[in-house]
Amino acid sequence: IEVETDASEFDAARGAHTGCPGRKSHMGTKADKEKEYTVSELIDMGFKHIQWDGSTPVPIIDCFGRIIAVLAGQPEGSYGSELHEAFCFMQKEASDSGLGKKSKEGPHKCGLFPVLLRGVTMGMGNPHPVSLNPKTMTHLLNRLVGHAAVQRMAKYQNSAFGLWAPRIYEEYRNVHDTMHSKLNLPENFPGTIFAAAAFNLG
Repeated sequence: IEVETDASEFDAARGAHTGCPGRKSHMGTKADKEKEYTVSELIDMGFKHIQWDGSTPVPIIDCFGRIIAVLAGQPEGSYGSELHEAFCFMQKEASDSGLGKKSKEGPHKCGLFPVLLRGVTMGMGNPHPVSLNPKTMTHLLNRLVGHAAVQRMAKYQNSAFGLWAPRIYEEYRNVHDTMHSKLNLPENFPGTIFAAAAFNLG
């Protein structure tokens, strides 16, 4: 899929870049942000509806043929049923742990659901990588990252990343390996390069 844009004009293409939350004038009202749009409404706003089977990998390229995004699809076999298994497992774990819209962990700024983080971060002014602190949800997060279906998802995403963006992947891998060779930090999915994971428990 080719889009009418030049990736060299992206802010991130000019060097180190930090995403901004956006101005209030651009974000709209609370009602605007919570509105659920129909496909026809989005098309009327200028969006393009792309037909996709959800399985076949499709790269999205800029006007010079550079890959800027990928619809990574899914592997053959039982992957679809494993996704459903992971979804049901997360729902049950969240319910058993008392997580929901009215719990102290939610809603989150990304939606009307709690979000739990596990792994490593270097944000919030830390001078070096530190372990994210899930506090009372440690056991829940350990069960989530240990579930076979969740691990399968992480490993497929890791493989897709390495296939479609090999140079960026290699940079991630070098940082990951260096960090874990020097610091005793948790690793969610051994064999992958992802430093952290966010679980949306809605």
